[in-house]
Amino acid sequence: MAEGIQITGREGEGNTFLTTAQVIQGLIKMLNGGKVAEAADIYSRCQEDIGYLLINKVQTEPRLQKLVANMFYRARDFDKAALCCENLGEFDKSAQLYEQSDDYRSAAEMYARVENYEKAAEMFERNQNYRQAAELYLKVKNFSRSAANYEKAVNYFLAGKLYHDLGKYRKSMELLQKVQAQDDTFEEATILIGDILGRNGYPDLAIKKLLNVIKSRPVGKETAELYYHLAGIHQMKGNTEVAKNIYQQLHTFDIGYKDVEEKIKELGGQAAVPVKAAELPAGDEDIELDVEMPDGAEPAAAIVGVMDGFDFMQKIPLFADMPLQAMKAFYNISEERKFQDGELLIEQGRPGMALYVIRSGQVSVQRVEGDKTTEVAVLKEGDHVGEMSLVDESSTSARVAAKGEVVAFEVSRDHFLRFLQANDKFAVRVLRVFIRTLCERLRDTTAKLATQ
Repeated sequence: MAEGIQITGREGEGNTFLTTAQVIQGLIKMLNGGKVAEAADIYSRCQEDIGYLLINKVQTEPRLQKLVANMFYRARDFDKAALCCENLGEFDKSAQLYEQSDDYRSAAEMYARVENYEKAAEMFERNQNYRQAAELYLKVKNFSRSAANYEKAVNYFLAGKLYHDLGKYRKSMELLQKVQAQDDTFEEATILIGDILGRNGYPDLAIKKLLNVIKSRPVGKETAELYYHLAGIHQMKGNTEVAKNIYQQLHTFDIGYKDVEEKIKELGGQAAVPVKAAELPAGDEDIELDVEMPDGAEPAAAIVGVMDGFDFMQKIPLFADMPLQAMKAFYNISEERKFQDGELLIEQGRPGMALYVIRSGQVSVQRVEGDKTTEVAVLKEGDHVGEMSLVDESSTSARVAAKGEVVAFEVSRDHFLRFLQANDKFAVRVLRVFIRTLCERLRDTTAKLATQ
């Protein structure tokens, strides 16, 4: 009986001992007889795992494989049902079943086989295969998720570049400064940092950053892009002669380089002016800076960005008990949104899509019944609305509209769920905060009802 399998009967049935072969033959006979539910019941009550033996037994018979897959599904043995579907070439079904069994890597591979790259990326991300996830998100032009996964894969350049292209300059700066000097992408990272500094009103720091990388090297194949951006920042700053001189050096190096000929003409110069390509523009090393550098500071020192509105979010009671790192992670999935007077943040009767924290202005919470609209509350700076939509897919119970111009932080349901999946430690804290908030509201509601 060593190889026997004990199938525990229902109450009053007693126990039955059979060999593995007998159980498999019995299940196949039941499946051939159309008794899939009965077969699933017996299979689920087998103490030993005979699933793979059964798959191997029917692998040459597609009809039986489908019946076995159905039996596995009814017994909730999803990974083996997925394997059967994979063997049958039904990759979409297989992907869904692998996902249901939490085998995210296999699910990702199956989704990729049916070219559902968005789902494949999501599965790779859940399996912590961040590089593959980033590449597939990029393939489907989901640049935000691609950037987040490149960051997790420690590819700071690609993550920073994507955040730059998305206009998320603070996050881009944070990551690009982690690119090491020995990396092939260091100079391109420096150019992007210079662009961010220039865009945000710090052209002197941008010039310092670029000069630190250029050093004393002349205009050439390796430095042309650096010089081009250096000229652009000087032009933006109003250093017309310096900018023109650099553009002329680039024109001398390569007469067709980008749009330097047009730039020179725009600045009132002649593209044919001969310039020694091996020299920096006279006086460029001695540019007077409006920004005072601390004594002993290096031009390449990292620049610290400030998270606009972070201090505001920290003061919101909803986030009062959230530790700093969790708060920063939550801040990074939020988006600042502006709403005009009367514009809807939330519509009644539709699935909620986001949490909103009011940064400035006021919103009207309204109940709509037929043609009648009743204002039930007015929320102001610091208030939040829509948090239930992050944890519940039910339709919203009220309409929320802007009263005048409103600025709010928005955390979408999609971003929030991804945040929970990727941050187990933070997820528990965030959900605890939400549960506490909901309990407080329930107590308030109960107290009000008790006094009526």
